Amino acid sequence: MKKIILVFSLLLFSEESIFAQEYYNENNFYFGMGTSVSSYLGGYFGQAYQLRAFTDNSDYYDDYYNYNYYYSSSNYYDDYYDDYYDYTVWSPIQFTFYAGSHINEFMTIEAQSMFLFHFDGRVDPEFTSGYINEIYYSDRNDYAYLFAIPLSLSLKLVGKSEGGSAAYIKFGPAMQYTDESYDRIREYHDPKDYYGSYSVLLKNVSKSEWLYGFSAGIGLEYNFSGYSKMITEIEYSYFNINPNYQTALALDRAPEAQLFSFSTKYFFSF
Repeated sequence: MKKIILVFSLLLFSEESIFAQEYYNENNFYFGMGTSVSSYLGGYFGQAYQLRAFTDNSDYYDDYYNYNYYYSSSNYYDDYYDDYYDYTVWSPIQFTFYAGSHINEFMTIEAQSMFLFHFDGRVDPEFTSGYINEIYYSDRNDYAYLFAIPLSLSLKLVGKSEGGSAAYIKFGPAMQYTDESYDRIREYHDPKDYYGSYSVLLKNVSKSEWLYGFSAGIGLEYNFSGYSKMITEIEYSYFNINPNYQTALALDRAPEAQLFSFSTKYFFSF
């Protein structure tokens, strides 16, 4: 990552590529919005909340077959868990809003807010099992839900090519509001009655926390008119976590959260 930013910076600010921004005139303020293809990557947080699109969820509980020895050879058990073999459509979903102001023809201060939803988090299931009155039960953590608001304030260094599109790099401090939760589920399995199985909610585990770190990105701007532009951008954000290992939440087990985003944005200047 450091090598990519270094090479990009040299190209961006070489004598052949630096020009005044076309929109640097009386239009000193701009705002915009967009969407991103994003994913948390690396470690426990990335394992739980990485990008999943049109994927089969059956592998999430595959380990339970090895853990469970009561019904490992039972067709009843296999058929019952077929109900969980559904598919993830797309997660996470992210929306971005941002605004900026030009310091001079090569520097801009930009604030950004993202809203991110992940509906298919895969924290440690923490399988346990046993018997109550000769009825077999199994406990597990269900799929986790994540809502995050990454915020950043960046210094943006901009150059411009002869073709009219502006290239830039940006970096600065960042923070993320993180809300995470999952349900602890108990499933009762009666081998004498195929239709006698049912699930109950044991508890809901949730936590909200502000995380702090930094963000950096590189991108290109394309002109639409004197008052509007489109951006394509690659951005990396790092947030530190102090885990306490009390639950299966990523906020309690992961030392950091690393978010990668590939964004398309549209903005207006005035």
